[in-house]
Amino acid sequence: MRVRFISPSLPRNPLLRLLALAALAVIAIGLLTMGLLVGGIVLASAAIVLAVRRWLSRGEPPPADPSVIEGEFTVVPPHARAELPRPE
Repeated sequence: MRVRFISPSLPRNPLLRLLALAALAVIAIGLLTMGLLVGGIVLASAAIVLAVRRWLSRGEPPPADPSVIEGEFTVVPPHARAELPRPE
């Protein structure tokens, strides 16, 4: 069984064949151009958003949260794991 939609047959007339190939080339170039254009717009807008966010966040640092306890900590070595009492 041959899948016909993957490689469509071109017309037998040489002029129509040339016209079909030219149309396919124009469509391919158009899709490539639109993809590059949309990709460029997305990258440019992302760069602008990041620059504006960085520019707007250049203020004073936020005040310290009073619920956070700061200090020095020491690592306690682990001891034997506690076990449940055995049933009698």
